[in-house]
Amino acid sequence: MGKATAQAEAFLHEPQIAVLATVDRQGRPHAMPIWYLYEDGVVIMSAGRGSQKQRNIERNPAATLVLDQRETPYYALMVRGTAEIGPPLTPEDHRRISTRYLGQDEGRRYAERTQDHDAISIRLTPEDWIEFHGQAGHDE
Repeated sequence: MGKATAQAEAFLHEPQIAVLATVDRQGRPHAMPIWYLYEDGVVIMSAGRGSQKQRNIERNPAATLVLDQRETPYYALMVRGTAEIGPPLTPEDHRRISTRYLGQDEGRRYAERTQDHDAISIRLTPEDWIEFHGQAGHDE
């Protein structure tokens, strides 16, 4: 497994909206925006039980997570690895991911409102890290 750079690690710890790409039954990519937590070298996500993401990962665990910064200096990170389906996030992790993206008050309310949602967790173990350092808009 390749190692993440310090910049990649720091970027993953920010509340970026990522795009998770999985492979469908016909071998086509299926990519959707997703919230995540990054802890102990693993990306942790949640999805609805029976979702396309879940079905794809159960057939083929290869997955890619993409995050990008769309203002200069441009930066993109692609994390390729193996995904596995697990039990729903704990109530604490569900609250943490909600407040990470929505702030304390709105995130807490969202977590309470959706705590009974029929969900699964997705854990992506990185195997390959690809970074893009764009130069558009910068003087040489």
